[in-house]
Amino acid sequence: MTKENILNVATNEFTIYGYDAVSMNKLAAKLEVNKATIYYHFKDKQSLYQEVIKHLIISNQENIQNVLSSSLEPKEKFKAYIKEYIQAIKNKPQIVALSLREMANYGANVDEQIVPYIEQEIEYLRLAIVELPLKENYKSLDMYLLKSLVLGTINNYYAFQMSKFDFQGLSQFNKNSGEILDFTNDFLVDFILDAICED
Repeated sequence: MTKENILNVATNEFTIYGYDAVSMNKLAAKLEVNKATIYYHFKDKQSLYQEVIKHLIISNQENIQNVLSSSLEPKEKFKAYIKEYIQAIKNKPQIVALSLREMANYGANVDEQIVPYIEQEIEYLRLAIVELPLKENYKSLDMYLLKSLVLGTINNYYAFQMSKFDFQGLSQFNKNSGEILDFTNDFLVDFILDAICED
């Protein structure tokens, strides 16, 4: 049993049941291993959960770094940055549920070791907009606020679309994750660029 296998199964379990409802006993049963196998790779449930969150945060870092160091025009670079975040969700849709859980709990189940990874994400966003022709009142834009707008829009709209409910007036994508995310990508990019950039 590899560390990667444990992380993948743990990610799914934490996504479905939440931090408190996942026990190491249940996880071992799901993996069909002895609990000692999990403890060989992870000190305890808390350290396993931190690794799950960190793994999801950094899953697309290399691609984002490539976008940010590219010679794309500023608006195209911003579009590519958002597209990479969308692609990360396509690859690992658990990001949405775990993000929403942690936001709702004000980060109750993550510890300080996650902070540098979140701050790196904020820095990536800053680099994605630094060359844009920003309107005067957005030149000192709060990056945490902008990141919240990006995350909130993607995560909440995705959650609406993927929920079991049929909301009246909600665009219908028949639970097609890719189409939902592509639509959200296009809307979000156009909305933000129109709002913060000079014509």
